[in-house]
Amino acid sequence: MSYAPVTDSEFLGTVELWLRSQREILALIRYSHAAGNREFRLFTSFDDFSEASHQLPHLACVTVFRQPQLPIRGVVDDAFIARCLQSIPDGLEYLVIEKVRRMYGRISSFHHAGESHAELRDDLEECRGAPVATGLYPPWLDDTDDVISAVVPDEHGVARSGIY
Repeated sequence: MSYAPVTDSEFLGTVELWLRSQREILALIRYSHAAGNREFRLFTSFDDFSEASHQLPHLACVTVFRQPQLPIRGVVDDAFIARCLQSIPDGLEYLVIEKVRRMYGRISSFHHAGESHAELRDDLEECRGAPVATGLYPPWLDDTDDVISAVVPDEHGVARSGIY
């Protein structure tokens, strides 16, 4: 698959437009040559998005979602876990991200994904007391009118797919 560079004016213009029309957007960042490592970040301003994209390593792929994602928000406690289990159907893939960023090596956020209520309960227990956003795992494999992707160019300014 071929991607535009994250510096592309059309890509950046689309992200900026989406952020003007929404309170926040979710971005999935996949790191090349990193054994499948990825992170999710919520952005509330174009400046924050732009700054973050300039700090990413070469060949990182950034996928941005136009539609609001992860609608269940709150601090993890028993009531929050119960709400999540009622809202997310058992057997469908979910995503949980902590809203307060933690550093794990070069990865700076913490997320969980799974498909069963047992996994969801366990993942939420690991986040107990932390503010999280959760919901169904966003559809990211194909770019659409509501999902766009771009790649951080290499040291020569060339945008090419990495190994994710």
